[in-house]
Parts: sequence; structure tokens; C-alpha cells
Amino acid sequence: MSLLFANPLKPVYGIVGQGRLGKHLVKYFASLNLDFVVWDYKSTRNLEVVFENVEIVLLAIPDKTIDLFLTESPKLQKKVCIHFSGALVSRLAFGFHPLMTFNNEIYSDDVYKSILFVQDKKAPSFKDLFPELPNQYISIDERDKAYYHALCVLANNFTTILWQKFFYEMKNRFLASDKTLEPFIKQTMINIMKDPEKALTGPLVRNDEETISKNLKALDKDPFKEIYQSFVETYQVISNENRGERNDKS
Repeated sequence: MSLLFANPLKPVYGIVGQGRLGKHLVKYFASLNLDFVVWDYKSTRNLEVVFENVEIVLLAIPDKTIDLFLTESPKLQKKVCIHFSGALVSRLAFGFHPLMTFNNEIYSDDVYKSILFVQDKKAPSFKDLFPELPNQYISIDERDKAYYHALCVLANNFTTILWQKFFYEMKNRFLASDKTLEPFIKQTMINIMKDPEKALTGPLVRNDEETISKNLKALDKDPFKEIYQSFVETYQVISNENRGERNDKS
């Protein structure tokens, strides 16, 4: 593997995979007129032929297939190989995780440019590998990747489950429309972005045990009761830790 690109300011990329992430990469790279080619498993063209002039291989494929794919494609290992998994630690490819959730719809150029990339600390610099991308980036140690990814799952995937529950019950049980529910989720996100530490409201902050008890009783036989209870207990732990820190400083 070498970083001696023919043109250091304009490397040639090869994107492997055309799932959701792969399609977003193609859209973003095309908008910036980057030099790239695409190959996926459905392609009838030979991978080595398509990637003959590629200098940086971008693996937009499932985590569990990355090392196997590179093992079965030894010539690619002579190039710079990059994966986009937030959790995977690979000996064959460097990790550059885009801190973003990707659906099947193409995003605007501004959204792509705003994405923070989280790279392996041992990897070459983001700016050396992607000199034409304006994105911000940070580096983390391999031993912190599992914790980092757990935070991503908690913040995005798990909250999505909660919002799905909220929207389903509000629409089906209480006949609310999507449009009337949007202000609630939008303002919640605005409050979090404005001041994450002070965004939390409700019975937990007020220490309203009576309301919490009623909420839990209303959720009886609902699988989300355990989630509610878990949040209550977690908040109590966090509150106790914060009080302890304040006492230590006083």
C-alpha cells in the first residue's frame, strides 16, 4: 500500500457496493466532480479491470464481508482500502465512519458536506485521502470504536424506535396526523441542538414520582414499560454521579 498517488490533489477512487451508502457516495462524489469508478456484486465486469487505475478503494459493503472481500481480492490490498463501518477494526482497511444516517433518498450537497467523518487514529489523514472533500473529521483510537459506535446506536437507532412507537400510537390510538406531530419532534431536536445539557424536561427533571408511577402503570403489559423503567433508573444514576462531582468540587 502506498500514498504515492499519480495526482495527490485528485486521487482516483473505486467504490465497491451500491446499497444505500454506496449510492450516497456516488451522488456526493459526482457533485464534486471527483474521479471515481463503481463496481458491485451484480456487475458483469471484472473487478480488477474496472479498478486497474484506482488508487483508493472505498468499501461500501456490510461489515462482515469487508475482510473476506479483501482476502479474496489480494490485488486490492496493494491499494489504500477504506471501509465506512463505525464498529469494525480491520487489519486490511482503514475506517472512516460518516456520522450520518442514510436512507434511500438522495440528500442535498450541503448535507453531504456537513457530515463529520470519524477516522481510525492509525489511518492516513482524511485530508490526504480526500483532498477535495470539505468535510470536518476527527480521529479515535481503535480501542474506543466499540464505545463510539454504541453511542451512535443509542442516539440514532434506539431513539428511532421510541419515535416509531410514539408516532404509531398517536396516529392509530389517538388519530393524530403526521403533520400535527411534526412540531413536537422538531422542537425536541432544536432544544437538544441548542443546549444538550438543559434540553431534558418532564417528570424526571422535576422528580415527579407520582407522574412516573402513573406512566409506568399505564404502560403495564407494554414492552416499552421496561424501557421507561430503565430510563428512570439510568437517570437516577446519572443524577447521583453529577451530585457527587459537584460535591467534590465544592
